[in-house]
Amino acid sequence: MNSNFTTAKSSRVQVLLALGAVALSGGLAACAQTVDPRTPFQVGTVSYDPDLPREPALPSPEQVCTTLYASDSLVKRPDGALPPEADNTPSSIVVGTPAVPAIINPDQARIQAALNACAQAVDQEVGATIVAADQAALVPQYATSNVKNLTGVSGEELAKPQYRASKFAVRLARSPTGPGDSFISGPLTLPSGVTLWIDEGVTLFATRDVMAYNVDGKAAAAKLCGNVNVKGKAGSSGNCKALINGDNLVNSAVVGDGSIDSRAYAEIVSTDGLYPLMKVDLTCTNTYVAWATTTVRASDGTPCDNGGTFVDSKSSARNMTWWDLAYLGNMVENGRTGASSQSNFRMMVFNYAKNLTLYRITLNNSANFHVVPSGIDGLTVWNVKLQTPSQAAYANPAGNNNPLYTGAIFDKDNVKNTDAFDPGSASKQTSAKLTLGVDPTNFTTLVQSSGKVQFDGYLKNAVFAFNHVSTGDDDIVLKGSNNPSVAATTPAGQKNFGIDGNRDVRGDRAHGIMIAHNHIYWGHGISIGSETNSGVTNVWVYDNSMEDSEEGLRIKSDYARGGEVSNIFYENICIRNAENALLFTPYYSTKSLNGAPPQFPNFHDIFLKNVRIIGASNAKLMGFAQNSGGYVNPQYPLVMSLDHVVADDPTKIAVVSSDAVLTLENTNLPILAAPEARVTTNGLATRAVDPTQAVDCSRAFVDFPTLTSPAGKGW
Repeated sequence: MNSNFTTAKSSRVQVLLALGAVALSGGLAACAQTVDPRTPFQVGTVSYDPDLPREPALPSPEQVCTTLYASDSLVKRPDGALPPEADNTPSSIVVGTPAVPAIINPDQARIQAALNACAQAVDQEVGATIVAADQAALVPQYATSNVKNLTGVSGEELAKPQYRASKFAVRLARSPTGPGDSFISGPLTLPSGVTLWIDEGVTLFATRDVMAYNVDGKAAAAKLCGNVNVKGKAGSSGNCKALINGDNLVNSAVVGDGSIDSRAYAEIVSTDGLYPLMKVDLTCTNTYVAWATTTVRASDGTPCDNGGTFVDSKSSARNMTWWDLAYLGNMVENGRTGASSQSNFRMMVFNYAKNLTLYRITLNNSANFHVVPSGIDGLTVWNVKLQTPSQAAYANPAGNNNPLYTGAIFDKDNVKNTDAFDPGSASKQTSAKLTLGVDPTNFTTLVQSSGKVQFDGYLKNAVFAFNHVSTGDDDIVLKGSNNPSVAATTPAGQKNFGIDGNRDVRGDRAHGIMIAHNHIYWGHGISIGSETNSGVTNVWVYDNSMEDSEEGLRIKSDYARGGEVSNIFYENICIRNAENALLFTPYYSTKSLNGAPPQFPNFHDIFLKNVRIIGASNAKLMGFAQNSGGYVNPQYPLVMSLDHVVADDPTKIAVVSSDAVLTLENTNLPILAAPEARVTTNGLATRAVDPTQAVDCSRAFVDFPTLTSPAGKGW
C-alpha cells in the first residue's frame, strides 16, 4: 500500500479540517508557488487497506448445506445470453396463450426449498443463541433515559463464530454430467443466516414470467406488476416482488464468482393468458379491469389501463421488455403528464439486517434498481462487478441489437432507473422474528420460532470496496429518506441522522460509512440523495475512479425532501470524461409538494482533497438561496473546502455556483467570488497548480473486468 495514503481516521479528518485555515492564512495564489514535497497518491493501486474490515471469504465445501446443479437444457452463449430455445414460449406470439411454468420458471421452487432447509438447520443450531444475545442487550440506552436500547445486540457481536452455523450455504453449480451452467428462477427469499453461493461460470437468470413477480396476498385488482400507468395512477416498483428478497436477517450473504442476470432486455411473457401485457406497437393484450373481474378478454378497441393505447388481440408485435416499460414510463409518459412510472421488479431488496454481504458476485441487467438494502448494520459490498447493460442485452434472434420499442439501441441514457446500490435508513425501529424463507407452494413467510431480534433501522457500518460499477443511473447512492429514531433514545442536544458514519462504529474499521477503491463507469457516480430528509453525515469516500460517467461526485436534494448533509469527506479521486464531475445542488427536481410544507436542503462541511478532473466537464456548486422559489426561508449556503481540486485543462471546466462559501487551496477550477450569486471564497483559485501533484491517475482507469463487457478490452 502507498505509504503516503492517510490511514488513520484522526489524521484524515485533521488534514481535511485544516484546509480552511491554510487558505485564510494568505490565499491559494501564494500557496500554489510553494514546493510540495509529497508524492501524489496513486489511485487504483491499493490492494490492502487497514482502515477497512477484513475481506469476506467464500464458504468452504464443509459449510455447504446443499449443492444444486444446473440442468443441461440451460446453457448460456459466450455473450452471456440464453438462446431463445432455453425458455421459448408461445405467449409472445399468440395473444391469450399462456407460457408454460416448467419451461419459463423451472428452478424457483427447488432453489427456495434448498434455502428453506438450510435456514431451518441454521436456526436449530444458532437461532436461540442469537435471540438470547439480543435479549441480553436490551438495557437502558442512556443513563438519563428509561427507554431500553432498541438496537439490541450489535452486528459486530453477531459476526463472531458462535452465532454462525457449521453449515449455512446453498451452492448453485454447473451440471456434473453435461454443459448446463444456468438456472432460471422467479423471486426468492434469502433466509436469515444463509448464504446463496453462485459458482464461477454459473448464471442465475430471472424468469420472464410477469406473474411470478406479482405481490402475493393481494386481490387480483391490486396485482399490477408490468405496467406504466394503471387507472391514471403511476406505476411503482412496489407492485412487484424483487428477484431476491430478505427481511429481518442475521449473517446472510450472496457470494460467488458467478452472476445474476435479471434479463430486463428480454420480452415479458405470462403464465396467465389473460393478464394484460403491452406490445411494442403500444397496444395491449387485455385490460386490468377485465382481467380482475372476468374470465373474458376485453374487446379489441377497448382503451388500455396499463399505459398502452387500446386492446388489439390481432397484433403480431412483440411484447414489451422491462426496459421498454421503464423508458415509456419515465421518458415519455412521465415527461408528458407527470403521472407515470414503471412497475418493474428490482434485483435485490433487503430490509433490516445485521451483517449482510455481497462478495465477488456479478450483477447484470436489472429491470429497476439492482440492490436496495435498508436499515442494515454491517453492510459489506466487496469486489462486486455490476454492469448494466451487459453484452447479453444486445443479442436477439433478429440480430438488431434488441433495441427499445423506439428503435434506439440500449445505452447509458435509456436504461432507466437501473441504480446499482441504493443503501438507506429504514422507516422505523422494529422487533421481528428472523426470516427462515418462503414456502414455495403457498408463499407463506417462514419465521424463526425462538423469539424476536431488535433492528434499529439505521444504515450503519456500510463498506463498498474494490467494486466495478457501470449502469444507467446512480452507481452508489446513500439515501437518508427515513429516520427511525424514537426521540427519547437520543440524548438532549444531539442531532440524529438517518445515515451517520459515526453511529456505533465497529472496532475493525476506521469509519462507519466508507466507499473506497471502486471503479465507476457509466452512471451517476457516487451520490447522496435525493432522499436526504432524515440527514446524512460522516461519510468517507476515497481512492475511487470515475470514467465516462454522467456525474462524478454528487449531492442532490430539493424542496420536497430537504435535510442536512454534513461532514462528507472526498479524497484521492480521479474523474475522466464526466459530464458533471462535481454536482452539488439543492434544486434536483421540481417535484410537487402536494400541499405539504417545503423542506430546505442544507449542505455544509463538505471536504474535497486531491480530486483530479481529466477532460471537459462541468462543476455545479450550489447552496439554497434565501426566500427561494417564493418561500420564506433563511439561506443555507453550500459550505465546502477544496484542496488540490484540479483539472488537467481548467479552460475545459464550466463552473456554475450560487449561495456558497468555498475555501480554496491549490485549486485551478475557475471558481470566483460572485456577490450577485452570493458566493464568497476564502483563498483564490489559480492556474499555477500542477495537476500531477494533486493525485496520480496513471493507473486509475481500467477496462471493466468481465468477458461480457460491451466495451471489449483495450491495451
